[in-house]
Parts: sequence; C-alpha cells; structure tokens
Amino acid sequence: MVLLAHTPSLTYGQKREAFSVGEKLQYSIHYGIVRGGRAVLEVREGKYNGKTVNHLYLNGKTVGLPDKLYSVNDTYQSFTDPSTDLPYMAIRDIKEGNYTKYTVQTFDHKSRSDSTIVNIADTIKVLAPKDCNDILSAFYYLRNYHFSKPLKKGDILLVETYFADELFSLRVRFMGYETVKTRLGRIHCLKFIPVVITGRVFKNKDDMVVWFSNDRNYVPIRIKFNLFIGAAYCDLDKYSGLKYPFEALIK
Repeated sequence: MVLLAHTPSLTYGQKREAFSVGEKLQYSIHYGIVRGGRAVLEVREGKYNGKTVNHLYLNGKTVGLPDKLYSVNDTYQSFTDPSTDLPYMAIRDIKEGNYTKYTVQTFDHKSRSDSTIVNIADTIKVLAPKDCNDILSAFYYLRNYHFSKPLKKGDILLVETYFADELFSLRVRFMGYETVKTRLGRIHCLKFIPVVITGRVFKNKDDMVVWFSNDRNYVPIRIKFNLFIGAAYCDLDKYSGLKYPFEALIK
C-alpha cells in the first residue's frame, strides 16, 4: 500500500440536497468567437455492487473545425453513495488526438476510520485522506456540502481528491457574487477560482474561473479557462431536471 501525506480532514457543513437524479446540463465551448465543442453533465440512476447509486456523467468533445484539427472526446464517470456523495468508483476515458487513456479507480471509505483506500488496478492501493473524492464527484460534493454555508470573499473551500494517478487537494476560492449574461438570460452567480495545476495547460494557478447559480441548485453556469492558446468559455445552453426552481435566472 502506498502512503500519501495529507492535511487533516476538515469538518464540513450540513448536507443540503442541491441536485437529484434526472438533472441534465448541456454546454457549448467557445474559443473566442469560434464554437469549438460541447459538453454534457448528467446525474443518472446507477447500480454498483447491487446498490442503487448516483451515476455522475461528464462528456466533453470538440466539434467543427477544432475537431478536425485536434479531436477531443473525454468522458468522466463517478458512481457515488446518495447518502454521503462519496464515490465508490471513478472511470476516466480520455481520447485526445492520438493519445488515449482509460483508468478505473475504486474508493473504500469504510475499512479505515481515518482514511480512504483508493484501489488502482488489482495490485496498487493508495492511502488517501478521509472522504476523498474523484475530480467529478468533488464538484457535486461542493454543491451539497459547501456552497450553502455563509461565505466571505476570499474564503477557500477544500475537497481532497485522487485524480490522474495522484492526490490533489482541490482548493476553491470564493470571489463574491456576480451577475452573468448568458443566452438563457442574466443569472445571479457565486464566483469561484479553483487553484489549478500549472504546467501542461495552465500558466498560472488562477487561470480558471467558475460561476455557480446563486440559488438552491448551485448549477455550474460558466467556466472560463485562460489557456496557453488563449481564453476558452464553457457556457450553459440547456438544462432540465433541476431539483428546485431556477430562481437565480433573471429573464
């Protein structure tokens, strides 16, 4: 078993249900004025070892000219416990140009009271922080456990994750409130800056900004990426199956 050093687990706020099975969010991805891709985020009902679970599904792919120049079709899946929102299993299926990678990880949250055991293949086990998430489940975990708490500008929210074969502490800094103009209308949002990994894609740790709806749904509305090649935006185009009325949307 591989041991990873980690910070002590934080005490989280009381769970508030921000989503439910049936939620489907569809996005367009733009590079400047060029529509270069589309993405879908969905909460499905699934099964894992005979248990009914939340099956979180994310697919992002290129379209049009960008697809001809450099095709991308990435899928992330997470099977989570509906009562805790912690993952049982995560699947990462990457197809980017000639590069492909398929990984499956399982999460054992019960064998140890102080840690999560992440199983990678049949022979590798990693001891990770308690209540460790995968990268997809982490954003749903934030929606249910963190966003409903009183937040002050500059507050940093932390979710421990295991992603891309390494431990990653997802830190999200609250930047205040902002009304975002979208094709759906104006939407009142909470604005966050995740501290990203620099190197291959991002130059600076603050090169990603995420806006979530400021209502009980906490829907991801817009994601802005400052990449080496320029700025890219992922904007919500369509939605269905929200748990609550979309009160943050100002027609």
